[in-house]
Amino acid sequence: MVRLLLFRGDDRAALLRQRAAGDRVVAWDEAAAQVARAAGIATETLAEAIGAAGAEAVEDTAIAWTKDFGQAPLRDGQPLRGLLRHDGLDLWWLFELHLFHATGIPRRVRRIEAFSRLLAATRPDEVVAVGLPAEDHVLLGRTAIAKGVFSEAPRRVRADSAARVVWRARLQALKLWATVAKRALGPAAVPTARAARRALFLSHAAFWRTRRRDDGGSETYEHYFDRLIPDLAAEPGWDAAVVAVGPRAAFRRRGLRERLVDWIGPAPGGSYVHMNAFTTTRVLRATRPAVRDVWRAWRALRDAPGLADALTHAGVRFGDLCAADVASAFLEQLPWAVRSYEETKAALRALAPDVLVAYAESSGWGRVAVAAARAAGVPSVAMQHGLLYPHYYSYLHRADEVDSPRPDRTAIFGASAQRFLVEAGSYPPESLVITGSPRFDALVAQARDRDRDALRARLGVAAEEKLVLVASRYRGIRETHPALGTDFLALARAIEADPRLRGRVKPHPAESAAPYQGDLAGLSRTTLCPPDTDLVMLMAAADVLVTVESLSAVEALVLGLPVVVLRHPTHLRELVEEGVAVGVAPGQDPAPALDRALFDAATREALAAARARYVDNVACGADGQAGRRILELITGTARADRVPPPG
Repeated sequence: MVRLLLFRGDDRAALLRQRAAGDRVVAWDEAAAQVARAAGIATETLAEAIGAAGAEAVEDTAIAWTKDFGQAPLRDGQPLRGLLRHDGLDLWWLFELHLFHATGIPRRVRRIEAFSRLLAATRPDEVVAVGLPAEDHVLLGRTAIAKGVFSEAPRRVRADSAARVVWRARLQALKLWATVAKRALGPAAVPTARAARRALFLSHAAFWRTRRRDDGGSETYEHYFDRLIPDLAAEPGWDAAVVAVGPRAAFRRRGLRERLVDWIGPAPGGSYVHMNAFTTTRVLRATRPAVRDVWRAWRALRDAPGLADALTHAGVRFGDLCAADVASAFLEQLPWAVRSYEETKAALRALAPDVLVAYAESSGWGRVAVAAARAAGVPSVAMQHGLLYPHYYSYLHRADEVDSPRPDRTAIFGASAQRFLVEAGSYPPESLVITGSPRFDALVAQARDRDRDALRARLGVAAEEKLVLVASRYRGIRETHPALGTDFLALARAIEADPRLRGRVKPHPAESAAPYQGDLAGLSRTTLCPPDTDLVMLMAAADVLVTVESLSAVEALVLGLPVVVLRHPTHLRELVEEGVAVGVAPGQDPAPALDRALFDAATREALAAARARYVDNVACGADGQAGRRILELITGTARADRVPPPG
C-alpha cells in the first residue's frame, strides 16, 4: 500500500507524528521541503512532483475554467456572458476580472487541478495531509475520492457566507452618497479652457510623484506617462487634461492618515482632477436600473442548480465554498463597474477630449474607460506599461471575444508584445503600433550622463567590489505572481559570504521596507535603499541586477546589465530561455549564478551576445524617439470630426 503525505508549513513535530514508514512525502513548497529535510525525511516539492509542464497546466486550467464559466448555462440555459448589460456594455467583461483576480474560485480550481496531477503522478492508495489550510484539506479529500483514492480528510469546512458581502455592498452605496455630498460642499476645479484639440489622460492617483529638476526646483509627474503629459500639452494646438482614479497611497501602504488625506485633501499641485469630482447625483441615478438588475440576477442565480453545476472541476464540486465570492462579484464589482462607467462618461462630457490615453487598459478601470470612450465616439490609445507574459489574464481573449473593450490603438515596446497580443489576445494586428518606450529612452540618456565612479562611491561600494542590485516585490500581488520573499535571505547570505560583492536593495514603492529589514538583520554587506531612490542611478552603478519578475529586468537589458532571475521559471522565463538572463530555481543557492554572471568570462560574453540579438523584441529602439512616436500616435488617432472651439 502506497501512502502519500502532503506537508505544508513549518510544524516539524506534526510532520513526524503523522509520518509512517514507507510514506511518500511531498512538500507544498521549498520552505516546507527544508523543514522535512532538516528532520531527515526525503521529500520533493509539489512543483517537482507534477513537473514544470504540470505547473504550467494548472494555471492554463484556471484561465480556461474562468472563460468557460462565462458561457456555462446557469439558469434556464442562460450564461452569465450576455446576461447583464449597461448602455451596451456586457458586464461579464468586468465580472470575469473580479472572478479571476479577487475571488477564491480560480484558486480552488488550481488546487483541484494540482491535487489531481499529484495523485496521477504518485498513484497512492491513500493520501493524508499535514498543515494544509482547512479549505485546501477539504479539496484534497474531495479530489482523492473523485480519483478513487482513500482519504480521511474532512468533507466540509465552514465557508464565508454572503451576508457580510451584502452588508459591505449596502455600506458602499451609502459612502457614494457621502462622496456626492462632499463634492457639493467643495467641487473640484475641472479644466474648461480648450485648445483646438485635447487629450484626456487616465491615470492612477497613487502613481503621482515629486522629483527635483535640474534647476534645483521640484516638479510633480506621473510615474508611467511622465513627460508625455507636458510634451502633449506643448504641442501646437493641443492641451492635456488628466483624470486620476483610486487612492493616493498604494493599497499596501495605506493607513488611517492616508485615508484622511484622500478624503479631505486636494490633488497635489492641481496635477489632476480626481474621478470623484464626477460622482454626482446624475451619475448615481444613471446607475440605478443596472444595479437593480444586478441584485435581481444574484438573487435568482445564487441557489440555481446551474450555478452549483458550474462550480465544479474534474468531478469535484466546490460551490458550497463560493457563496461570498459569487456575491462579491455581483454586488461589489458590478455596481462599481456601472458607476465607474457613468463617472467616465461624465468626465468625457465635461472635458470633451478628442482622444483618451490610458495604461493598464485591460484592468477593470481600463475596460470601463475604453467602453465609455467608445460609446461617446472618442478614440482611445493605450500604452504598454509593464511586462506581458503568457498568463496575463486580462490580456487573454478568445477569438469570439471581439466585444470585450479594447483600445483602438495600443503603443507597445516591441515584437514580443505584438506576438503575444495577436496570438494570445486576439488583438487586430493593425491596432498595435511598436513605438518602444520613453522610459527606456530616458534610462539610456540618464545613464549616459551619470558618473559611475561617483555613484558607486556615494553608495559605499569600493572600486574592486561588484555591486549586486536587487529590485523586486518582496510579496507577490497574488499567488500566481512569485516574489522575492522566500529567497531573499539566501541571496543576502550569498552576498555576505563573498567579500567581492556588495548588495543594495531597491524596495518596491508599493511595499513596506520592514520585511526586507527583518531578513537583513545582522548582515552588513547588503543594505536597503530608500523607496524613492532613483533606479537609474542604481542601475548605472550596478554590475548585475537580481529580480524575480520586475520590469527592471528589461530596463537592465536596455542598459547592458547582466540579469539574474530568482525563482525561475517566472513570468521572466522567456529571458532565461533566450539566454539573456541566468535563472535560479526556487530554493537554489544563488551564489553560483552570481559568480557566473559577474566573473565567468564565457557566461558574460554569451549574455552580451544574446542581449544584442534579443533586446529589440522587448524594447524596440531605445533611440530617444519613443516619446515622439507615441505623441504622433495619440494625435494621429484623435477624432478629426470635432469642430474646434472659436478663437
